[in-house]
Amino acid sequence: MGCDSDKECQDLENWSSFKLDELNSKLGEHLEDEVYIYTMTTTILSKDTNTIKHIGSGPNLEGGLATLCTCKHWMRQSRPETWEGKWILGLTSRAKSNGFEGEHFFFYLMKVEKGFESHQALFKYLDEKNSNALQIKNAVENPLGDIFKPKSPCADPLDPKMYEDPCKNHSHGGDQWHDDIIYKNKSTPLLLGDVNHTFVWTKPLIKFKENRGSGSKKMELREILSSDFVEGWNCLR
Repeated sequence: MGCDSDKECQDLENWSSFKLDELNSKLGEHLEDEVYIYTMTTTILSKDTNTIKHIGSGPNLEGGLATLCTCKHWMRQSRPETWEGKWILGLTSRAKSNGFEGEHFFFYLMKVEKGFESHQALFKYLDEKNSNALQIKNAVENPLGDIFKPKSPCADPLDPKMYEDPCKNHSHGGDQWHDDIIYKNKSTPLLLGDVNHTFVWTKPLIKFKENRGSGSKKMELREILSSDFVEGWNCLR
């Protein structure tokens, strides 16, 4: 499966895949920080290029910026401010149907810079701070975009009717995207990654030894990076 004009996967070409020792050298001051870990079923391994690809919208890692707005709604059900400074680690699938051989690898790791109550709030923030990333992530234009554009005026930022419909081939088509605006009658904070503490792997370089299911788990970063849980991997194997 390739990233062609039909937008089958996210454009991750600008991210550098760090080896385990390189990652450790960058995270020395954060080892006691809390990390939420989960598995991403939308990751696939292309065997011909040994490249990890992401065919979903969440997280969206395009535009040099990580945002988590369209997946793990239940995990994000807490006040936006409680997320600031926490980390999120997305592991690859380990399914053979996705090209893997029963093993998880690091796909992305981000420190949350800021949480937002609504898509309107995040849209406004990025429009002022990083309009280029916003344009790339806009679900009206990008089938794998994860930020929905509010109408003007937007009387109720938690009402899907107050937003423009995403493009017709969006990954959350039909009414599915309504859950991205409000989930089970609750706001689910939209998370923005710290650009200086976001890492994305397009190569299987760091193996996570524990088999994970569909739920999330909290650990300290120190524990995750220990030899009990991770192993540097030769991606040419």
